[in-house]
Amino acid sequence: MINNIYRDGDEVHLLNVISRLSFAATLGVPAVDFTPQINREAYEAAVRKSEAFISETDTNSVGHVICTKAEELKAACVLMGSHNKGPVAEFFMGSVSQYVSHHCKMPVVIVKQP
Repeated sequence: MINNIYRDGDEVHLLNVISRLSFAATLGVPAVDFTPQINREAYEAAVRKSEAFISETDTNSVGHVICTKAEELKAACVLMGSHNKGPVAEFFMGSVSQYVSHHCKMPVVIVKQP
């Protein structure tokens, strides 16, 4: 399959997008939301450790960020993996690959886990 997508001279851009969940949501309890402070501290620590790798950050949804970045890069296609979260998790959290396949302006290739 890779021979049909990648050709000599093509550039490959690796995009790692992490969704932001509130700290209280990850625990499953209503609580004082320390998310802004935790996110800021985590972001600052990540930047200190990997300044050479981080080119930008964004606070939109994961799918939106992928589609926007693909347009900015004028990507020929988007190749992405898909996790099998199950129907209940997908109902509540949505599917990033489904969002990208419906909203991206360029072809999308989704590789499912074996």
